Amino acid sequence: MGKIITNFGGNIQFTLAHFYAPTSEDEVLAILERHAHGKIRVVASRHAWSPAIVCDDALVDMRYFDSVKIERDADGTVWATVGGGCGIKHLLQQLQKENVTMPSVGLITEQTIAGAISTATHGSGRHSLSHYMAEIRVAAYDAEGRARIYVWSDGPQLQAARCALGCMGIILSVKFRCLPQYLLLESVRRYATLDEVLAQEAEHPLQQFFLIPHSWDIYAQQRRVLPPEGASRSWHATLYRIYWFLFIDIGLHLSIKLCAAWLRSRRLVHFLFRRFLPWTIWKPRNLAERSDVALTMEHELFRHLEIEIFVPARHVRAATTFVRAVVEVFDGAVAAPADAIAAILEPIGMKDDLLQKRGTFTHHYPITFRRVLPDDALIAMSSGPSPPTSPPVGEGSWYAISFITYVEPRDAFYALASFLARSMTKLYEARLHWGKYFPLVNAEIEGAYPRLAEFRAICERVDPHGVFRNEFVERVLFDECVGRYVT
Repeated sequence: MGKIITNFGGNIQFTLAHFYAPTSEDEVLAILERHAHGKIRVVASRHAWSPAIVCDDALVDMRYFDSVKIERDADGTVWATVGGGCGIKHLLQQLQKENVTMPSVGLITEQTIAGAISTATHGSGRHSLSHYMAEIRVAAYDAEGRARIYVWSDGPQLQAARCALGCMGIILSVKFRCLPQYLLLESVRRYATLDEVLAQEAEHPLQQFFLIPHSWDIYAQQRRVLPPEGASRSWHATLYRIYWFLFIDIGLHLSIKLCAAWLRSRRLVHFLFRRFLPWTIWKPRNLAERSDVALTMEHELFRHLEIEIFVPARHVRAATTFVRAVVEVFDGAVAAPADAIAAILEPIGMKDDLLQKRGTFTHHYPITFRRVLPDDALIAMSSGPSPPTSPPVGEGSWYAISFITYVEPRDAFYALASFLARSMTKLYEARLHWGKYFPLVNAEIEGAYPRLAEFRAICERVDPHGVFRNEFVERVLFDECVGRYVT
């Protein structure tokens, strides 16, 4: 009987025939040779909700490729060369010993570095982690289907490998430039309008914010980097971290599960967000904290499912209004969307779809917004246009809008997520996070990625028999190419 694999969210489970945990590059190459006419996928921390790891043939766990090598150039530049199976949490700890850190840090530290870049994991206010990869070593195939190692440090191959969903082979190691460890100055403020929040970005470029369902207030975590001279950690930073862990990581999530998942009470969910939450949020002012501590949280303590929808910055105001309207209809708070929303849904044939879902699902988690700068990667969600039309740094950014559920079964949430995915793709040029719930097919996302054909061609050169493709990547990336490779 084959090995059974289940992901963190519990929405993906499959049985595979072969499971490997190689300890050397020679072993990796031997696995590729052995399955050169089969299927291979790589499993990392399983902290993803898309079926990207699903494979009934060979699954490779790179846990033993966890080395961290730190080097300093003559000019003081610090470089980290990291094994593909190294966990982000472990990596941050090793970098801290050298008083440096990663150039971009996501909310969760449970992923491996290879898993994080393969789906363009991101924080807020910077590029995704994929963007910063200066070199990637990959085990893949040559044109004749023989296993070999590639090292990409420039050109389209590097741009493709920075976010490839595992379609370009097994990542052995990556290299990136480190940042000196730094302190963030953070304040939490409550706002009534999105314009008030967006006006803070120039002063607080690393901020993220939360749209609170049912009250529709916005809480912004305003963040900026402190100059190193004279900066010190706030005396109450430890107290705030304890508060955050007990009242947010645990307390808020238990309250959400109680109201939404266990009691399944629409009224209690409304009460939680309209009345209870405002009294429990500690809104510190000018709290200085180390970057890797301030930017992360223990989001993995409770099993959940997430969809994340990226929209270009020019659409974020309209998209936010749209999200609120859709959530209110699904909640049953209104009988129908406002005329302006109905008017844009009618031409795409989705007005009646929305009305049919009235009162079927009460959203029960803050909707998170994070700004991501354009990535130099072919198919990252926030990838920008190809040169020479690329915008200046900071322009052409995207907003990642995250929706999470703690309720099971998840059919009602799937309906909301699918509606938002299909409608926002058509209305706001939206892109979905590759590693999260992904209900769309290639035909629905094809036009969103101008360099997708280039990405496919590169994949075919290093994987001529389609060994690294599973049903998910076929559905979303290679649909028009089905049948072009030998299985």
